[in-house]
Amino acid sequence: MTSIKEILQTPRFSELSLLNKRADLERPLDTIEIFETPDVSYYIQKNALLVTTAMAFRDDTDGLCHLVRSLAKVPSAGLAIKIGRYLKAIDPRVLAVADELNFPILQIPVSHQLGDISHKLLSFLWHDQTEQIFYALEIQQKFVNLMIRGASVDTLMKELSSMIKQSVLLIDPFGEIASSQMQYSNLEMPKKQKAVLLEKIRECQNNKRRERLLLELGQKKMLISIFPLSSDRYLPYMLVIFDPDELPYPFSQFAIQQSLTVLTLALYKEQTLLNEKRAERRSFLTYLLNRKTALGDTDWLEYKRHFPNLNSNYYRVVYIESLIKKDQHFYTKEIDALTYDYLFQHVEEKYENIMLFPTEQLNQWIFVIQKKSEILPILEEVHEQLLSLFGVYARFGIGDPVNNIDLLHFSYTESKQALEESEDKNAFVSYNKIQGIKRITENVSNEDMRYFCISILKNLAYPDNEQDKDLRNTLMTYLDMQCEITKTAEMLFIHRNTVKYRIKKCEELLNNPINDSEFSLQLRVALFLSEPDAG
Repeated sequence: MTSIKEILQTPRFSELSLLNKRADLERPLDTIEIFETPDVSYYIQKNALLVTTAMAFRDDTDGLCHLVRSLAKVPSAGLAIKIGRYLKAIDPRVLAVADELNFPILQIPVSHQLGDISHKLLSFLWHDQTEQIFYALEIQQKFVNLMIRGASVDTLMKELSSMIKQSVLLIDPFGEIASSQMQYSNLEMPKKQKAVLLEKIRECQNNKRRERLLLELGQKKMLISIFPLSSDRYLPYMLVIFDPDELPYPFSQFAIQQSLTVLTLALYKEQTLLNEKRAERRSFLTYLLNRKTALGDTDWLEYKRHFPNLNSNYYRVVYIESLIKKDQHFYTKEIDALTYDYLFQHVEEKYENIMLFPTEQLNQWIFVIQKKSEILPILEEVHEQLLSLFGVYARFGIGDPVNNIDLLHFSYTESKQALEESEDKNAFVSYNKIQGIKRITENVSNEDMRYFCISILKNLAYPDNEQDKDLRNTLMTYLDMQCEITKTAEMLFIHRNTVKYRIKKCEELLNNPINDSEFSLQLRVALFLSEPDAG
């Protein structure tokens, strides 16, 4: 990238001289413009060197001071004035303003034509820019060749860092570091400062915008540039370049753009491969839910080779659904893919007994759990993270466990119905207890079920007076509220002491403590089976 300093150091421009002492000569110079109007700052482009005779300011020193201020604000690269024809000299007040703003003011000798000096400067710039363009195309070709040979995104990032001699980061749509090449910065970044950096990048990611930031990293301040890899993605990958002003010549912004394009294609290629694996899993799920038995099934042997984890005596399905807001409908497919990637990376790869499968419906997936374990904390974390990352409300339906993979369709159906039949649409976790108990009692006679209910609940199984009805209702609510007195009282609109009294009466009647885990399960089943509409 050309600067005023490089122009002044070039012998062919030795006739140009710097008039002020505190000028910033590192200002980037992209083009040359000739002007003679006082309002030029309103329509010139950034990083332009303004060439003029200053005819409009022949008797207007204040106006020239104002021009310098407005050009510095654009910002332009500097101001080159032909001295002698209209201005015999530059007023010291003008130079003082320029020094105050570190704005370069150059002198063009009276013997030179503005057109000639402008042409020479533009030729120099165009030669420089042509070299930058060819270098950018060379970089693009190098990256494309690497990608064709199967180079990973991490390899491309390493090559980019090596070419520009700067540290780089690639941030994924989840706001996490996907690739880190920090060999040129020697930074020691504490966790707190790293979190601040990722938070700033996340803001740019949400707005899909480029940004230049000055951050305190480690023991020093450092300039970073942030680039979205694609502006039409819901949450794009972000490329972060440290110390972008130190990029070696002829590496330019155009070269960076070529790098962004190739990285975008490489990520698209990786996503295509992931989509193929995802489609294979979807086919496998359809096969599992529809097959009758594994005996003599050659397809099962083939699938099992790809999914060796599916070999257990415990299977439980969790059905997952993400509710997409109206303003997100344009990105429905992308959110579906992003959520699947998140669930795969942060759940399946973290927990060896959980496998993720996509369903035929967008933004609906299932977990197949292959070991009895506490699943609620995992679902709570997933719910919170999906809301934070993508702004979607995730709901979960949990089916009953089965002991054979041939019965997986039972747990799948129950988990899906748990969501569809949930009375509380705001609850993000729902159980389908009814279907599970019904399946267990399919071959049990009504007489046997009635005997079971009476043996467990006594008079509370089929109460015929108001007192027993109140005790039964309090017992059901108490169990639903996880045996919490206060919540039970709030739900029934009665005093806590009343709840305590009724639970004590129930324990006396049933001759067992309510909070005993085994007896509590028997109570729940008996209460359900003795409901009037349970059959």
